[in-house]
Amino acid sequence: MNGLDLINRANKFISYGGIVIAIIMFSYLLPFTFTEIHSLYSIPSTYLYIPVKMNFTLSYFILALSLVLIILSFMPLIFKNSISEGFDGDNNKYYYSFFSIYIAILIFSSMIMELIDPSITVSVVSTYKLGVQNFIYATSSVFQVIVLEFIPVTVLTIVYLISTKNLKLSSLLHPYKYVKDVMYVFIIITAAISVFITHFNIYESILLYINTLILSYVYIRFGFLRSINMSFVSSIIELALVFFSPDILSTVLTLFLFLWAFLGFYTVVIYYSEKSKNVSKTEEKTEEELKEEKNNEILSRIKKTNPDKLWIRSACPNCSNIEFKVNDDYSLQCTRCGEVIAKDAYGPYNIAINNNYVYNRNKRA
Repeated sequence: MNGLDLINRANKFISYGGIVIAIIMFSYLLPFTFTEIHSLYSIPSTYLYIPVKMNFTLSYFILALSLVLIILSFMPLIFKNSISEGFDGDNNKYYYSFFSIYIAILIFSSMIMELIDPSITVSVVSTYKLGVQNFIYATSSVFQVIVLEFIPVTVLTIVYLISTKNLKLSSLLHPYKYVKDVMYVFIIITAAISVFITHFNIYESILLYINTLILSYVYIRFGFLRSINMSFVSSIIELALVFFSPDILSTVLTLFLFLWAFLGFYTVVIYYSEKSKNVSKTEEKTEEELKEEKNNEILSRIKKTNPDKLWIRSACPNCSNIEFKVNDDYSLQCTRCGEVIAKDAYGPYNIAINNNYVYNRNKRA
């Protein structure tokens, strides 16, 4: 087991600790939220990032929607079967490492902003009742992802997929492999949009920009629910710090967060160290060794594939050509018409094309 695997396990362990803290804190304050629902009418809509006037019906709807999405974001902890590409084993492993890095960046950036302007740590939210605070922290974490990350990133993704002729349901559900070449452009644009539409002061805008950058990356790389999970947990832990202050539990929680942040910074060091080693090893390998390694990787993928979905492509569905170029992402590109077939495309589609080709040929005969 290498250093990256060890740090991934450590990140998963400490992230579970943070998740448990957030669930306990939110659940403890949830009854207060329901009893103080009438007090929500006075809170400004800026906490939800949408221009609405709060009322009884809307308050319950927003709370119900947030609860559903929050619960769904924790489903991978209970059910081990893959719900989406963002929930498979490898992504789960690396997700927790990104979670630690996210906590590290939040703490580091907040400390810098506090040194520049100490008043930024004084939150107006703390003047509300506990149930209202719980509502604001929970729902704002969900609606930030919906309004500031999900909507702009999805629009950009749709435009890009249309331009590359890859727009389909599967590419929208799992956009990472289709947009990874322009992903960072999407993230920067999305973060800029978030600052533009919120009109916060300069310090809060910087923190929001950083937060949006990371959550947008998590949304594209790991999935929508993963970004909600990360946003919710970090937000409720921030509430817990305020709730327990200046009690001894606040000190314990602060130490826990600094340990979590340390693991995040250490993860970055380990990651680049392992990456440098891999680059050095790759440079030392001969062309034959690299070819053999690539073949072994393809064979490994074949062995892990469901036999019902395993097939051999035989012809281009567009022009029936049988010669293809293998791209870096294992998709096939027709050498005649340029048609690109996704690496995970299923056989029946191609078989149908072949049957149609045989039928027409027989008909002509």
